[in-house]
Amino acid sequence: MSGGILAAVLVLLVSSTPTYSYNNGLAERPPMGWNTWCTDDLCGVLDRCTEKEVKSIADALVDSGMKDLGYEYVLLDDCWADHNRDAEGRLQPQPTQFPSGMKALADYIHSKGLKFGLYTCVGTYTCKQKRPGSYNHWDIDAQTFADWEMDFVKADNCFKPDNETEFDLYSNFSVALNATGRHMLFSLCEWGEDDVWKWGAEVGQMYRVQADHLPFWRFPAKSAGVGYGQGTKDIIEWMADLQPSKWTQQYGWMDPDFLMTLFLENYTIGDWTPMDYVDSRTEFSFWALWSSPMILATDPRNMSEAKKSIVMNEEVIAVNQDSLFTSGDRIWNNTDGAQVWDRPLADGSHAVILYNSADKVNATIQVTWDMLGWPDSAVVTMRDLWAHADVDPNLSDGHQAVVGPHDVAMYRVSKQ
Repeated sequence: MSGGILAAVLVLLVSSTPTYSYNNGLAERPPMGWNTWCTDDLCGVLDRCTEKEVKSIADALVDSGMKDLGYEYVLLDDCWADHNRDAEGRLQPQPTQFPSGMKALADYIHSKGLKFGLYTCVGTYTCKQKRPGSYNHWDIDAQTFADWEMDFVKADNCFKPDNETEFDLYSNFSVALNATGRHMLFSLCEWGEDDVWKWGAEVGQMYRVQADHLPFWRFPAKSAGVGYGQGTKDIIEWMADLQPSKWTQQYGWMDPDFLMTLFLENYTIGDWTPMDYVDSRTEFSFWALWSSPMILATDPRNMSEAKKSIVMNEEVIAVNQDSLFTSGDRIWNNTDGAQVWDRPLADGSHAVILYNSADKVNATIQVTWDMLGWPDSAVVTMRDLWAHADVDPNLSDGHQAVVGPHDVAMYRVSKQ
């Protein structure tokens, strides 16, 4: 069956059966976990991962308590596959990196109460080192992943044919994955091409909306894909323009890429300084507000107390996992860099971020109750989600705070 016919069939099935594909029982809430991309590596530069590393990460997620907070996915990126398919045309792991094979590794991860996933590409090769891609191998690759008992499949967008659209390619693979009978979360890593926010939730459970995220506050767009750049500030501005509440839905999560929380601490690479604590806290706050997947791409083993305070903040995670299944949007923006973001929550409260995007100066930022759709006279309680403390509104019709450069104040605001 041609790609175009398959895509048409998928659209028909999606429109007639709302639970098809994107609602396969997985990703009811934004997925949380870890990916190999920037652990024991420089974000794909070395392009390596091993069975030993992956097992140690699984152990760390359990032992640290991160699993209990929702971090349940252990994910391989473009680092695991051999450069040749086996004699029967199936993908196979690189034998020195994964001597026990993928099924045995999946069994180990499942024994920890975690889920396991891996990476492929909808093109003829993967993006790094040209490992075999899944183009025109949809059925055999999907069945291979099912036989290995994968729970998650990420498909990248490199080396794709020019005569097929991203929608066709990802639809073909989605059909094949579902045809195996095994429920696997399907992650579309197609870099925000072809307005994927308009159709991504019809094909998979999460979809990338821009180019790769790098562990910097600002970084110009160097890789393929849409957006304003690859740093945290760049992504925040891009998401503001996308208005994520228009597109976010249960089983269909907008993915601005991995969390780069404290990738390296107190370290400079040339003229570029990786995100510090404040930058990382801001990143985590926004990913939570957007209901974005919380996939950590940095090392969860032997974390500093600063890193733990970010990635294990239960109050912020609760916003990400909130059962209203929506997203937050920017509701006020000043030319000096001061911004207000708002997201309604299932219990009737609101998650509010006061954000200072400026590089050097503090900003006094104010949220008023009418911004949240409440009367100015509303009686309101506030919880500071980073201070873990209740605060009293300091204005008769709202609250204001002094926010440092790159920083946020994040509140849960409830009307009595």
